[in-house]
Amino acid sequence: MSRYRAFLYHFLISLAVFFGLAYLVLFQWYPDFFYTIDGGWEGMRIIIGVDLIMGPLLTLIVFKSGKPGLKFDLTFIGTFQAVCLAAGLYIVYSERPIFFIYYDKHFYSSSADTFTNYGVSTPDPYECTDELTARVVSLLPTNPTEEADLRRILFQDGIPAWVYKPTYSNLEDHMDKVIAEGTNEEELRGRDSKRNLDAWLSQNGGTFGDYAFIPIHSRYRDAFLGIRKSDQLLVGIVEIPPPL
Repeated sequence: MSRYRAFLYHFLISLAVFFGLAYLVLFQWYPDFFYTIDGGWEGMRIIIGVDLIMGPLLTLIVFKSGKPGLKFDLTFIGTFQAVCLAAGLYIVYSERPIFFIYYDKHFYSSSADTFTNYGVSTPDPYECTDELTARVVSLLPTNPTEEADLRRILFQDGIPAWVYKPTYSNLEDHMDKVIAEGTNEEELRGRDSKRNLDAWLSQNGGTFGDYAFIPIHSRYRDAFLGIRKSDQLLVGIVEIPPPL
């Protein structure tokens, strides 16, 4: 067998593995707009580099029919590729968004690292919703005294309210409030220096009044999230700089 055929076989096997991993990234770990804003593409680049490029390329370099020790070389390449791919997958998996939190007219996409960075234990998203990414709203106590006490405690500990799990409630139950707090058109267009809003509306249909636009913050991008009012669907990201 020639080295090019060995390369092709290795590439086809890697391609089959890639499709399986791509499904996990696109539909399980970084679904919907999370792929765009929260590192899904960055994770895919790790998988592509290790699975589709590095492994088959090493086979192309070392393969020579009848070469002494070829079996060992191929075994080493396969093992090395598997170890690197497992390490890459661990990074991609551990950085996936597990909570999507609405607080004070903003959305925050949060991985396990988000909670760790603030020195709090990572809550179990399945205690809040039945699937990932858990969509919740952070609500402070309605009693003014209790709210002031909680704010004081969180401020002293350097913890923002939106990473404090006892404040969490299911987002679906509060979508009317979220939509009502959307950014007004004048402010949004004032931030839209690249005229992305009109292109977004043209792509998704309808007029500005058909949607609510909420600032969204994530590891890789800050923008606005468009929500269709008629069915409360989180439609997608509008590339407009939000207030921080």
